[in-house]
Amino acid sequence: MQFITPFLFLSAGILGDAFGKLFKVIWDGIKWVGNLLKKLLQGVVDIIIGFFEIIYALIDGLLYFLYKVGVLAVKLFMLLFETAKLLWALVVGFAKTLVSLVYSPRGSSDAAGYSEMLGKLFKSLSVLQIDVIAYILLFVIWMFTAVGAIKLISSIRVGGE
Repeated sequence: MQFITPFLFLSAGILGDAFGKLFKVIWDGIKWVGNLLKKLLQGVVDIIIGFFEIIYALIDGLLYFLYKVGVLAVKLFMLLFETAKLLWALVVGFAKTLVSLVYSPRGSSDAAGYSEMLGKLFKSLSVLQIDVIAYILLFVIWMFTAVGAIKLISSIRVGGE
């Protein structure tokens, strides 16, 4: 039995080493196949990722463009709204000036027959005797301002000339 025991240990060691080397070769083969698949599929994965990055950049650019178009539309609306407010204020001012020219006879013979504001103006300027000239100049200034503003606004065209 003493002869068989070392032989069994020796044969078990040889078989263990053989199976260990066999499994190591098999494991190295599996790792090599895994690395090969990784290298082959990495290119495909990179192409797919690049494709989706391009799609994402296009969508991002399109949404940014739409955002800027919206900002431009709001700014244009604000500009037109403010221009309309300015034109309306000019028309109202011109109309108030024309309305103040209306003479409605009252009991007195002084300038009180005109609007209240002009009555005050006539009274304060009558001392210097330039009330009529000042009033005519005020009307002329309003008239030229209104005509100039209407010409300026009507000359604005979409797209230029």
